[in-house]
Parts: sequence; C-alpha cells; structure tokens
Amino acid sequence: MRHLPSPFAPSIRFIRFRSAGSLLVSLTVVLLASSTVHAQTQGPEPTPGNSISPAIRFAGGLFNVGGYYFTGSATRAIGTPKFAGDSQLFVRPKSFGKLLLTGGLEYVHASDHLLPFQSGNEFQLIGPAFRVTTNRHIGQPRPFLTGGLFYGRLRSVNQGFDRSNFAPSLNVGVEYPFARYFTVYAGYRVTQQIHSVNTDGVNIGFKVF
Repeated sequence: MRHLPSPFAPSIRFIRFRSAGSLLVSLTVVLLASSTVHAQTQGPEPTPGNSISPAIRFAGGLFNVGGYYFTGSATRAIGTPKFAGDSQLFVRPKSFGKLLLTGGLEYVHASDHLLPFQSGNEFQLIGPAFRVTTNRHIGQPRPFLTGGLFYGRLRSVNQGFDRSNFAPSLNVGVEYPFARYFTVYAGYRVTQQIHSVNTDGVNIGFKVF
C-alpha cells in the first residue's frame, strides 16, 4: 500500500531544525561563559591579532586548508569528505565585557578540489555574517559562533544539477591558536537546505591569522 505523506511532516522537520539550533546556541553560550570565567584570570594576549588588517586576514583566509564532512543528504548528492575553507572579511571586533563581536562578509566553500582549482561537486555560501568569540590566547581553546544570511550554491555532478538559493547558516565550534598567526579549528555548520539537500556537516581546518 502506498503511504501518503503526513501533513505534519513539514512541522516535524521545522521542530527538529529549531531544536538542533537551540541546542547549538545553548552549547555555545555555555562554552563562551566558561571561557569568559577562565579569561578573567588571564591578561590580553601580548601580541594580539587585532594589529592585522581585515583585508590581510581575508587574503590569508583564501589559503586556508580544511575539510568538510557532510552529515545529511549531501553525502549522496556530492559525496564526502571535501576540501574546504572559510574566508572572513570582518571589521575589527568590538568588545562587550569578555566577548568579542564582529561582522562583515563570509565565504564558505567545499569542493572536490582545493582553491583555486574548483570544479566537479561543490558547495558554496557567501553573504553578510557575524562572529562572536572571546579573547585570543596562544595555547588556549576559545569557542566561537558565526552565522549569516547567505547566497548558497550546490552543484552535483553525481545527480546532474546546479542550484542556488537563500541559505541562512550557523556554525558553532572551537579554535586553538597554537602560534601567533596560526590556528586550528573544528565546528559544526547547520544550513537551510539547497534544492532539498541537507548540507549540514563538520568542518575542520588550519588557518592563518
């Protein structure tokens, strides 16, 4: 017997997305709070990265090396894992107590090849975004939350489509600065579906600045 789609299916999907988003936000708040408490016993980094201009940071971000591991239906559409990067052209952060808030333009990409050799299966996000984190201290992990209203694109060679649409997205994770200008990071990104494909996934990488 053929099963008809439930009229409650869209509501269930919305509830799941909202619950996942609430969980991510709650986790980030806890991480930021714990980091803030710890930072109260620490002084500012002697050589803060704030001396680097946003343009140079963005240029360095174009050469980030990382990976993206899809956890949704994108594994069938474009495969996993992918080479990935996350470039951010953000203004200098404003301090709110122990928290730092900044915003600007963010470009996220995951594809079969490293930049600039992009071809084949591909996932992209570009648009205005914000970032919340804490002060940077070498050798000390710091949590972050980024989010934005993006123009999203998904190209699947496997299933023969190339689609784009509005795709708001959130990324929550932890950075580990191990040297003055070098950092490793790991996060989990949640994004609105593109062409009914779930592109949520784990992102890890190494970045300059």
